[in-house]
Order: sequence, then C-alpha cells, then structure tokens
Amino acid sequence: VLDANRATRKVPLTKTSNSKLGREETSLRTNSADAVYSRLVPHLAKLEGSLDDNGNSGLFLFPVNDKRLSTILPSPLDEVAGVFHIKAYIIDDELILSGANLSEEYFSNRVDRYISFVHGGGGVVEFYADLCDILSSYSIKYDGQTVNDATLFSMFSTKDEEDRKRTLEQSLKQLFYEGNKIMDHVYDSTAPNNVVAHAIPTFQVSNRFFRGRSLPFPSDQEATFSLIRTVVKIDPSASIRLSSAYLNLTRSMLSVLTIFGNRKNLHHIPMDSIIRADEETFGVPYVLTAGLTSHGFAPKGGSRAQITGIVERVKASVPEAFITLVKDAALSITASGGKVLMYERPGWTFHAKGIWITSHGNADKCNNRELISDTSSLVSTIIGSSNYGARSY
Repeated sequence: VLDANRATRKVPLTKTSNSKLGREETSLRTNSADAVYSRLVPHLAKLEGSLDDNGNSGLFLFPVNDKRLSTILPSPLDEVAGVFHIKAYIIDDELILSGANLSEEYFSNRVDRYISFVHGGGGVVEFYADLCDILSSYSIKYDGQTVNDATLFSMFSTKDEEDRKRTLEQSLKQLFYEGNKIMDHVYDSTAPNNVVAHAIPTFQVSNRFFRGRSLPFPSDQEATFSLIRTVVKIDPSASIRLSSAYLNLTRSMLSVLTIFGNRKNLHHIPMDSIIRADEETFGVPYVLTAGLTSHGFAPKGGSRAQITGIVERVKASVPEAFITLVKDAALSITASGGKVLMYERPGWTFHAKGIWITSHGNADKCNNRELISDTSSLVSTIIGSSNYGARSY
C-alpha cells in the first residue's frame, strides 16, 4: 500500500547499460508505482487462482488529498495537507515498524529508527496484517497502467467514495476495539508473568479525511498526550526525549513536553496525587532533530547553483524555515531545563522519529543527561512515522 500522490509522482532514473561503444547511461522518468508493480508482476502471476490468493495481493494506492488541492500546489508541496505515512513491513510472522520509506538513501546514508516484532509479537503482527488488509480494501488496486493527474483523480473521485470511507471507518473501529479486548486480557492479573513489554497500536487520521468526523476510538495524538500526562502525574522525576526529522511541534505537543521540568505546569494536577519529588529530581524534556546539513530537504551535494524552478527553490528554503521553528521551540524547552539538539553529519540525512520516557535513575545522573545510559530506566517508548508536528495530527 503506497500513498497515491507519492507513488505516481515522476522521478528521474538513470539506466546504465554496456554496449560495443562502452558503458552508456540513459535518463528516464518513472514513478514508484510503476517500479514496484514491475517487480510484483512475476509473483502475482504465480498467485493468481491459487489458494494463497486472498484478493489482497498486489499494489494498492491510498488517496489522501483531493483534486482541488493538487490544482493549487504542485507535487510534492501538496503533501503539507496530508500524506499516507504508515511504514509497516510484514514477512511471515515478523513485523518491522519504522519511519523509513525504503528509498535508496535509507540503505546508505540516512539515519532512521525501527523496531522488529518476531514470532507474532504476541498478536501485534496479526493486528498489523489485518490493518494492511483494511487499508488495501479502501485503496485503488494499481494495474500497471500509466497514470497522470487526470486519470489518477478519476480513479479516486468515484461516486462511492463516501461509502468506501464509511466502510473503512467501521472496519478500523472494529479492529481497534478488538485490539482493546486483547489488551484487557494482557492486563488480566491471571495473565503470564513473563511479559517484558506491552505494545499498544494507535492510528491517526485528520478529521478532514472523514468529512469532519473524528475517529471512533482514541487517536494516536490522544493516546500520546494521555501517556505523557499520566507519566508526569505518577512520576514527576521522569524525563522525556523526543526525536523528529522535521521539528514543527504543535502548541499542544509543546505544552505537554514542557510539563517535564516545570513544576508550575503541574498546577492542573492535584498535588496530593503526585509522588513527592525534590527540585533536583524533576525530569526535563530533550528534543533531537535534523540540522541544516543533514535535513531531508537540504540540496543534494550542498550546491545551490543547481536549484532551478519554483518547486526546487521552495524545497531548498525548507531547512532554514525549520531551523526557525526549532529556535522557537527551544525557547520553551530550555525554559523547562531541557535541551534541543540538532544532528549534523556531512553527506547524511537525519530521519529518526520517536519518544522515550525514562524514570529518574542513572540515565539522568550521568554527565550527559540527554543520553539514556541505563536502559532499565526506560518506562515507555513510541515508535512509528510521526514527526509530532502539525501535519502528523
């Protein structure tokens, strides 16, 4: 399942071949949909008509934005309004959740993060397999035909679009409610005591996608905020570490982050419900993001001489715009005793996302308190593709 907009965006491709005249390079233009589909075709032919063919085999394009937006903003700038952003990879009984798109640079010079669930992951792998099936059912199956903007939106702007969205909504509701029942069993006092961690899947979609209707279950944003507030209430000495490839924190996220390290921000929580803590043991927030050199939108090779066209000029200005946002966030983070750090490594891009919450311990007693030197102090972590910014929520 790919984002429809990204998958059909034309990208340059250099094809190398050997001839009598030597090595020749041919410049072509393709897109992710065509490239992926060409690789799938041989395998799909083997599946056709077999017992393993469940109808969900193939390439599916998930539409997020409507035609009106794309007529205003050229691709990829129209992604500011929304994009299909799930990165989940399943093979047999193993699942990898990541922030990576698996383009070439992810295997060479890009820093990212992932987590692997093996042997079914206590039901997590099956859950995400079901989620992929649901998303595939809503999406449009790609048959290898070349598409442009006109044919793309004629595929997605069908008269049954609203019916398909309601079906998607109900399917998601059923899946996540069943998931809650599984979690109720996990937390049962009679459950096995060899559990080392609990994995709780979340999902995020804008209200605009469902025509103003919110999700019929807690969203990723609600779950994240609830987790953070609960930790501070139980343990004010806890610290939080947040990593984002594109730091554009919403005011809501910034406010919950700065609860850490700021006793004044606890005024809305009854003090008799908070474990007593000295000023020195109060936790603090740490934020890590990409710097100018290692920003995902930084011009390749660091040269501005090759920047031509409005799209290229806008993209080239993105890193500096984000640095301004980073400085704004730093004012609040540092006021709470925290730090904002920027990853810089020539030739590399930074794309890691996540949240780590630690209790007060050796992790916060070392000289570099932003480091987690004692893994036993880790209380909770959030893995996925969210950058915790305005577009994420």
